[in-house]
Amino acid sequence: MDQKTLAREWQIGIEDCPASIDEGRECRPIHVAIDLTALLPEATGVDNYLIRLVTHLSRIDQTNHYTLFVNYEDLDLFRGWPPPNFTTIPCCLRPRPVRLVSQQIGLPLAARFLGTDVIHSPSFIMPLYRGRQRHLLTIHDMTSFSLPECHIPLRRSALYRRAILTSIRRAHLVSVPSHFTRQAILEFMPAISPERIRVIPAGVGEEFHPQAANDVQRARSRLKLDCPYILYVGTIEPRKNLQRLVESYERLIAKGGIREHLVLAGRLGWDYEGILAQINSPALQDRVHLPGYISQSDLPLLYAGARLFVYPSLQEGFGFPPLEAMACGVPTIASLSSSLAENLRGAAELIPPDDTEALTAAMKRLLQDNQLHAERRALGLARAAQFRWQETARQTLNCYQALVASRS
Repeated sequence: MDQKTLAREWQIGIEDCPASIDEGRECRPIHVAIDLTALLPEATGVDNYLIRLVTHLSRIDQTNHYTLFVNYEDLDLFRGWPPPNFTTIPCCLRPRPVRLVSQQIGLPLAARFLGTDVIHSPSFIMPLYRGRQRHLLTIHDMTSFSLPECHIPLRRSALYRRAILTSIRRAHLVSVPSHFTRQAILEFMPAISPERIRVIPAGVGEEFHPQAANDVQRARSRLKLDCPYILYVGTIEPRKNLQRLVESYERLIAKGGIREHLVLAGRLGWDYEGILAQINSPALQDRVHLPGYISQSDLPLLYAGARLFVYPSLQEGFGFPPLEAMACGVPTIASLSSSLAENLRGAAELIPPDDTEALTAAMKRLLQDNQLHAERRALGLARAAQFRWQETARQTLNCYQALVASRS
């Protein structure tokens, strides 16, 4: 998300938002520090959460003060940002070792100097030194514990996982995007009080909605996708279960009667060689496309141009892409697992993530049954509309206020 988009996000709907979240509650303004140093150049689900949360906090709250700690590389993203109660402080460079030093030493010292009341660590790990501040920690998923084989060596290392567990123990409150993630924490850490973990679902951005046909066609031409297509969006990595999707698609082709190609959109993550070898088989020649990372401006148009969206991930803490696809009016198939079942049940076709034949059959049904296609489209639009970033920001602000009240 660039600077202009961020400013536009803040401005849209600002007039309709309350000046304070809890009208009638008399309390002094609080000072919240938010660690945004985890931001990456190409936004993932966590990056999406970081930017959207801050944007919508700025819409609903013009009373309290916020200090955003960012990387120098991201400073332009926040330059000239309208809210007067938001201050941006560049504190480190993007390389992980530098960020770690800033997170563990620089940020808590700066927060103490600034007199902040709350430190929000929104990406898994909080400072070891707590100081006088109250701490909110956000855990997006526990898949580095439940599916360690599906993560890079760093994320399945004993040191990284110990840092997460230590952060959960030391945080005064923990927010998670789904009941599934909350339950996963309690399973791995049964001594943690359930009351300390608050479920705050993420939202779906306003740009994800049915798009004008001409705009969709221009984007498809720009991305060299002039054929009808089935779409996946996300990182190309083992946890996303893409080899099963490609296998199901190959079976669908063998059954005949479909024109749709398969588009796997997203950056190459790790251990993707198997997928690349699989799509080079003779049966799939010129039928599977990897356009790479899709910009935020093109992403809604890519969704809207699809006949069908498929997200066979083994496990998710929240799962943005299927909700974004449904918000764009695309019938969706996802895994009957984790938060995907929690968020999508009754709106998407849910298939066990290990059932290749069931996935093939579901894709065939939605491609060939126009009535079912229309029904799933309508159900998806209604479900996606329930996930609103303003509500995410409201509940997060309530956490900040509760933390300050608990200290008193």
